[in-house]
Amino acid sequence: MDVRSMACFIAVAEELHFRRAAEKLNLTQPSLSQRIRVLESEIGATLLLRDRRSVALTPAGAAFLEPARRAVENANRAIGEARRTLDGEAGPLRLGFTVIAFYGILPACVQVFRKRYPNVRIELAEMNSPSLENALLAGALDLGILHPPLEHPELSMQPLPEERLFLAIPSDHPLAAEPVVPVSKLGGEPFLIAPRKIGASIFDRVIALFESQGVTPRIVQEVTPMTTLAALVAAGVGLGFVTEGLSRLDRPGVVFRPVEPAAPALPVAAAWVGPDLLPTAKRFLDVVLGVRRSG
Repeated sequence: MDVRSMACFIAVAEELHFRRAAEKLNLTQPSLSQRIRVLESEIGATLLLRDRRSVALTPAGAAFLEPARRAVENANRAIGEARRTLDGEAGPLRLGFTVIAFYGILPACVQVFRKRYPNVRIELAEMNSPSLENALLAGALDLGILHPPLEHPELSMQPLPEERLFLAIPSDHPLAAEPVVPVSKLGGEPFLIAPRKIGASIFDRVIALFESQGVTPRIVQEVTPMTTLAALVAAGVGLGFVTEGLSRLDRPGVVFRPVEPAAPALPVAAAWVGPDLLPTAKRFLDVVLGVRRSG
């Protein structure tokens, strides 16, 4: 029993006239009559009494009408949902991100996306970049916002705006009075940094920045995530680099300063498995790129 045949029956039941129902459905009258006969044969009951002058519902037809309407409505709703899912306007989106990404453009992107696509169910998961890569490869995530370079060639990526690094300094430290801190003045200072296994590229570039100024950093603790690093700076444990997004937070006991020469920027990218994005993930990436252009 197909939905189209039930829709044909409903049209005739509402019009009580085969010609008008056929015009409404953009069918020929013989084709409409044939569909009704097939439907009645499938049900095993006469649904309509018709002669040359009138059309009327039988008791079986009257009983069938409302369930048929509900069935057609449900089918149309299911078709619409399937098409929206195919277009990325409905369905699930499993999105992973780093803490650093959360303090960048990600919150604004999620807000815009939810307003634009209310039928997409977003599941959010915070991880570090290596864990995000593994989750993508395991099929546990559809899209990850992380920090390249990527370790796995099976992943594709779209670069996003980089995050500049600022030096977090205890507010009572003498260097806090400097509007721009020379890296050459950081020799001997206790330094906090994220472990190299979490981000080898940025770790090596920060160390190279020190070395370019003839300074060997005195690393007193490896710390992750950067929110914890900022808290340790506030506690006076040491100094360390955080992203620009984190530097905008009003954290008591910490000031944020640029350094000279400029610190390396932390790369950010959207990553996924294979060449093709899930439709909902593609919609989200389009939002990210739109927010990026307008930001």
